[in-house]
Amino acid sequence: MVNMEKTNIKNLLGQLKNIGFRLTGTRKTILDIIISAKEGLSAEEIFISARKKNPEIGVATIYRNIKILEELMIIKRAGETENKNRYYLSENIGNLKINYFKKSVIGQKQQKKAGAYALVTSSPASRRQDTESFSFYNSGKIDRMQSQLNEWMSELDKIRREKEFKLEEIINDVSKIDAVLQKHQYSSENLIQMLLDFQGQYNWLPKHVLLYVSTKLKVPLTQVYGIASFYKFFNLEPRGRYQVIVCAGTACHVRGSVSLLQRITNVLNINPGDTTPDYKFTLDTVNCLGCCALGPVMMFNNKYFSNPSRKELEKLFDSVV
Repeated sequence: MVNMEKTNIKNLLGQLKNIGFRLTGTRKTILDIIISAKEGLSAEEIFISARKKNPEIGVATIYRNIKILEELMIIKRAGETENKNRYYLSENIGNLKINYFKKSVIGQKQQKKAGAYALVTSSPASRRQDTESFSFYNSGKIDRMQSQLNEWMSELDKIRREKEFKLEEIINDVSKIDAVLQKHQYSSENLIQMLLDFQGQYNWLPKHVLLYVSTKLKVPLTQVYGIASFYKFFNLEPRGRYQVIVCAGTACHVRGSVSLLQRITNVLNINPGDTTPDYKFTLDTVNCLGCCALGPVMMFNNKYFSNPSRKELEKLFDSVV
């Protein structure tokens, strides 16, 4: 085996950099710990030593990077102690470039066979040693997939903001806002009642309305937002003009509230908690509507309806067009 005490960590890291291997802080830490040890270390011992250097490092990260270093033949397993594999610096580190090239080619071939987003399945023995480890190449795929998901989420957030802006443009008549403020004598003590009035007008609390109220009342915007976000009956996102509320309580559940909810979902083409694209209807569920004898029951436009059929629902929703 290599005399680890005489091995120069800087030279090793330099070789790894030269062949294009990505040297993360975790990988440097693992190599430093293995080289500094007088004997082989188990993955658990490496993790404990790594935590001393970096308390934020996770056990899955250590196992994953040990697996990567082992696959590239930078470190190797040699012998077991108490049924735990022990890791040493590989004797073959002089051929790092060859090893790295071989693994890259093999990894690319496996990816082509398995498909663009397939994960390489490890052997049962490998899974037993490290159930949370992935190959070096698949971790790269996961990073790319995560990047794509982040882009999609960013696009969805952009669409949501654009819809909010369109709605806020409609609510640009500050005279109505001033009328509510004047009604409550511009007193910050009546802030909750003012917000209730605004929500009654707009069905939600637009950001620019909250900012305007904060400026007029000379109340910190954080305080206004704090109240608006604390109480559940305030909506900080656009809601439909009409609330469709389905009881999900025990009495209604045993009488078929799930089927009723599914019918409403099919008619409006939205899920519970969502709002139709035209901001006309919002579908919600509650634990009880207080009229168990009518179950399964829904409330629409401040009226109760007992187990309406699909045709009745369509007629009901069309009546407010």
